[in-house]
Amino acid sequence: MPKSLATLLLLAISMQALADPLLLDDLKSQNGVRLTVDELRVLMPGAKVVSRVETTGSTRYWMNELDGKFVASSDNRSGMGGMSGNTTAQGTWSVADNGTYCVTLEWRKLTENWCRYIFRLGDKYYGVSSLASGTTKAHEFEFSK
Repeated sequence: MPKSLATLLLLAISMQALADPLLLDDLKSQNGVRLTVDELRVLMPGAKVVSRVETTGSTRYWMNELDGKFVASSDNRSGMGGMSGNTTAQGTWSVADNGTYCVTLEWRKLTENWCRYIFRLGDKYYGVSSLASGTTKAHEFEFSK
């Protein structure tokens, strides 16, 4: 195999590895720490949130208001719900007693309703919908105040 072709093949394989989603097993093997209910109840009120949707490439932004509400905006790269371009949604957030961060988003043509167990890995946060399977995909979040 010519050297340049081998280099391109190696680069393609490396890029695919970077694109693979992080899984619950990855978080655990890299010593990710699951946040407790008490830690979530301190972190979430007033937090600025950035949520990346790996499957669509969209990024959403909001701030958790103290009353449990927020307004989210999205770059909507996926054309979600038949909409194109930037869009906004009304939302609510809460921390459930089982230690999950729960969100409802009311987009114009679609409602999202989910809860995630939040893990800290280094200076990043990831959410998983279930702790039952190591192959559960982890969703990246940023939380800041």
